[in-house]
Amino acid sequence: MDGGDLFGRSGDEGLEPGCAYFFALMPSGRAQRQIGERRESAIRALRPGRPSRVDDDRLHLSLCAPKTLKRLRAPFEPSLQRAGAEVRASAFALCLDDFGTFNGGFEQACLVLRSDATSSTHVQSLKDDIGTALFKHGFGWDGGTLAPHVTLFYADDIASPCRPDEVVEWHVDEFVLVRSHVGKHRHDIIGRWPLR
Repeated sequence: MDGGDLFGRSGDEGLEPGCAYFFALMPSGRAQRQIGERRESAIRALRPGRPSRVDDDRLHLSLCAPKTLKRLRAPFEPSLQRAGAEVRASAFALCLDDFGTFNGGFEQACLVLRSDATSSTHVQSLKDDIGTALFKHGFGWDGGTLAPHVTLFYADDIASPCRPDEVVEWHVDEFVLVRSHVGKHRHDIIGRWPLR
C-alpha cells in the first residue's frame, strides 16, 4: 500500500494547490433564475455599498468540506469522488424563504437566502450521509449542524433585509463536488451524483 503506514496515504497526494473542495447543491434552470432574481431585487431594495454578486454559475448551497484529514486510501480528489459515489439519498423539495446576513470574511458582509425548517432537515441528513462516506474514505469526521443558505452577494454594508417577495422552490435531485480556485471566482464541478 502506498504512503508508508498501515492506513495509506498522507493526505496531500492529488491535492490541487490553491484550491478548496466542498460538496454542494447547485441550482439550475428555474431555481437558478429565481435565486438570481431575488439577488437583483435585494440589491435594488437595499442599495448596499459596493455589492459583489455571486455569479449565477457559482450559486450554491454548501453541504460540507473535507477539513480534517486522517489517512486516505487513495489520492485526494479520487478519495472525495469515491466518497460521493457511495452516498445513497433521496431527492427532496428545498424551499428558500428568508434573507439573512453573515460575515463573509475579508471584512465584508454577505446576503443569503435561507432554507425553511423542513428543507433544513433534508439538507442536514444529506450532509450527514456525505460525512459518513468521507469518514470511510479516510477523512476526519464533521458532525456539525448546518444553517443551509445560498450566498447572493457580498458588500461593505448590508441593511437588515426584509423577506423575499416570493419563495424559491427547488427540486433537489443531485449533489456535486466542487473544486474552488481560491480568489479566482472559479468553480470546477469534478463530481456529480443523482439523488434517488
